[in-house]
Amino acid sequence: MVKLIALDLDNTLLEKDNEIHPKTLTLLKECASKGITTVIATGRLLLSAKKYAEEIGPDCRILCYNGCLITDSSGKIIFSATLSPEILEKIVRFCKERNLYCQFYLDHKILVEKVTENTTIDPDLANTEAIETGDFDGYDFKPSPKAMIVAKPEDVPYLQSELRQFLREDVYIAQSQPYLIEIMPKNVNKANSLALLCEKSGISQDEVMACGDNTNDMEMIKWAGTGVAMANSVQVLKDAAQYVCSEERSLGVAEAIEKFCL
Repeated sequence: MVKLIALDLDNTLLEKDNEIHPKTLTLLKECASKGITTVIATGRLLLSAKKYAEEIGPDCRILCYNGCLITDSSGKIIFSATLSPEILEKIVRFCKERNLYCQFYLDHKILVEKVTENTTIDPDLANTEAIETGDFDGYDFKPSPKAMIVAKPEDVPYLQSELRQFLREDVYIAQSQPYLIEIMPKNVNKANSLALLCEKSGISQDEVMACGDNTNDMEMIKWAGTGVAMANSVQVLKDAAQYVCSEERSLGVAEAIEKFCL
């Protein structure tokens, strides 16, 4: 029996317009009435996750920044992890050598040298603000829960490989969109953070259903008792999932809830 549903946001719980489909929202509220907990498990920052958690209901929990921050339904922090200023400086050097855009996070705001088109395409900007620092060289960085790099989709695979060699074993690297590279602290991913949350909540692995669409959901999909991929998922995630929905995005989540939870 499913007691907890973990949901990625972009291209999973959310439609293309960044809204939860009304049918899916109704089903999640029905799940809550039956004692099934919903967890938003996203790469997005806290303020974006919080917006959708409030729509779902007061008992919804948040796992954001790809697992770097977990909060309970009251907003209390359960777990937090950050990249050190030294790692951020290395990422800046890597990006400047390759003329790549990168951004970091400070107090749940987006930290950039300058707001560009790469900043404005970030859906998080609808729920927070961007802080312009000027040149990152010499900037006094504070720890950041994650870093994000924008690149051409065809360049992302080899850039990820280069980053892993450049940063060695100090980070976890994932992808949530074809053009994004996301960098988190070592050993932090959605699966490990979800496992921690479940342990504290008294919920076993086989009582969890997790839904996602991209490679930053991979560990979570494999870990969950019921791992579900949306119809629009990348193929490697479909291959790893126990169930692949016939529907895309939010309606795929509705399909999974009806099949496994209600």
